[in-house]
Amino acid sequence: MKSKINIKSVIIESICLLYILLFVYAALSKLLDFENFQTQLGQSPILSLYAEFFSISVIVIELVMAIFISIPKVRYLGLWGAVVLMSMFTAYIVIILNFSSFIPCSCGGILEKLGWTAHLIFNLGFLILGITAIRLNAKSNRIVIPFAIAVLAGVIFVTALFLFSEDIMEKENPFIRRFPNASAAKTDRIDLRNFSYYIIGADKDKIYLANRLAPLQILEVDSDFKNKKSHTITLDRENFKFRTVEVRLNPPYFYVIDGSVPVIYRGLISTWKAKVISDGKFRFSDIIFHDGKQAFIRTQKQYTGENILGLSNNYTGSEIQYNKGLLEKQIDGIFDTDGTMQYSRSLRKLIYVYYYRNEYIAADENLKLQYRANTIDTTSKAKLKVVKLKQSGDTKLAAPPYMVNRHTTLCDNLLFVNSLLRGRYEGNDVWKHATAVDVYDISKQHYILSFYVYDEEGFRMNNFFAADSAMYIISGHYLLKYGYGKNLKSKFKK
Repeated sequence: MKSKINIKSVIIESICLLYILLFVYAALSKLLDFENFQTQLGQSPILSLYAEFFSISVIVIELVMAIFISIPKVRYLGLWGAVVLMSMFTAYIVIILNFSSFIPCSCGGILEKLGWTAHLIFNLGFLILGITAIRLNAKSNRIVIPFAIAVLAGVIFVTALFLFSEDIMEKENPFIRRFPNASAAKTDRIDLRNFSYYIIGADKDKIYLANRLAPLQILEVDSDFKNKKSHTITLDRENFKFRTVEVRLNPPYFYVIDGSVPVIYRGLISTWKAKVISDGKFRFSDIIFHDGKQAFIRTQKQYTGENILGLSNNYTGSEIQYNKGLLEKQIDGIFDTDGTMQYSRSLRKLIYVYYYRNEYIAADENLKLQYRANTIDTTSKAKLKVVKLKQSGDTKLAAPPYMVNRHTTLCDNLLFVNSLLRGRYEGNDVWKHATAVDVYDISKQHYILSFYVYDEEGFRMNNFFAADSAMYIISGHYLLKYGYGKNLKSKFKK
């Protein structure tokens, strides 16, 4: 009889010692690398919204459980707490394995190197050990129902956190980016040996670039970066006082424009010969060509200079259909409504992203508002210092603007936004050497994920274009190819 009691005591003591070692080791590992631990929780699909709270509370709870288990008078209570805690950790991993494949382990030390399946087995092993210790230490056999209730409550708590957090992250994100694995990564690069190129578009397996210093020179690059070919655009008329000539692509056509000169050229990619299709009809500061005759334009109101969006149904005519309510004035209607235009031909949506606030607009092909949505940062009002010069009457910026969203590109239902603001739980070291790209699903109106574009030999990303199979990026004098991973490919809605 005494031998049986001794064996039971040895088993209980051994299990308690293992739990003490586990909790103390895990807590100290998290504490010693606290910033990394908090960042990992910020990436969690369950704990993102509560990373600050849980980063401290988990460490405290683990240490408290270790102390309780080490004190004989409260050991039984400590074991119950440990089992509930391990059941919550296990439920967390089950959710990760079944509903997310990108969250890093939020444990420290050796445990961080375990795979998710191995970590699940490890947790289940400790859960069984904890149950065994409680059973051997119990004075009554009636512990099944209380135990089941306690474990179930922990599992329900973790599941509720996951469901609530996912909904908030997608619709009301508090500026917490998620960087899942297998989103996008550099697969190739080519040295352009020129800093003046910008991407104008793609057609089939060809990428086309124009040169700001030589506006009529086009560089054609195969999507596999094996071959390059140069083209020179031929204009049927050149008697215009151009200032800033740009080339736009809308296969099978290309367009040559200069917003300060009300002229539009159009030609076929197959010949690179362009003819004037609109002369002196309207001016614009930006334009999107979405079929053979129609174009979305951004121009200025005649007397105030405020930005306004319009639709031209015929290049040869001067009649423009304006929607005066699309761009909403906050300060001056000029700088505060500045932004980028993109068009999804598959969804027939125009997307306008403001530079200086966390908002984008979706309009249909007739320029009718469909919805307004937000990017994940928290800058809802443009931070600009605008002055009006008395002599000339011109409106100028009196200080550098606080830019939120810089470059954008759109492919099918996915909007890619180059954000200039650092989110919560993002290390400053990464931002010194990388640029963040946030991805939104415009058909569902929510944020999906983010990925970094790392500087190429010290050069930042300054232009990008999303094609069907990859993203093409200009960094300094390099053209980069970032292939889509499975987490990003699965989000496209063809």
